[in-house]
Amino acid sequence: MRRPPHGVFWASGLVALVLQLMALPDAVAAARPLWLPVVIAYWALTEPRVPALLGALLFGLCSDILFDNALGQHAAALVVVAYLVTRLRGIFVLFPLWQATFALAPVWALYAFLMFWMDGVTRHQADPWLRWLPVLATSLLWPLAFTVLDRLARRRRQED
Repeated sequence: MRRPPHGVFWASGLVALVLQLMALPDAVAAARPLWLPVVIAYWALTEPRVPALLGALLFGLCSDILFDNALGQHAAALVVVAYLVTRLRGIFVLFPLWQATFALAPVWALYAFLMFWMDGVTRHQADPWLRWLPVLATSLLWPLAFTVLDRLARRRRQED
């Protein structure tokens, strides 16, 4: 019986958190992909034995602290992403990768909407149009991110 890839899960989440923190040039900073939701969605989609909801909560809390947001803002949105992908896993696995990309676009949009809504509740001003650029970037990035994470997970399975 193979072990669940907990180490790869936590490591990929930390890498996603670092990628969220990296400074980007102003020209592309507004279209920064949603790295944490991508990683959480990948693991929730492909590996049912990984604690995706717990990881979403912990990485979301870390993100809230690092970005100086209201405590629980990213955590709540990431838990919603993990929950939706986990509940709809049976449908998503039927799709080829390019169709899954379109099927996951509403999940990324929901994440962006929750962040936008919570910013409004906490009176943080942000340009509404800049909230939706990361959704497009994330949708375009999903096939590449899925392939990279899948190869990492497959390599780990072969080592076991």
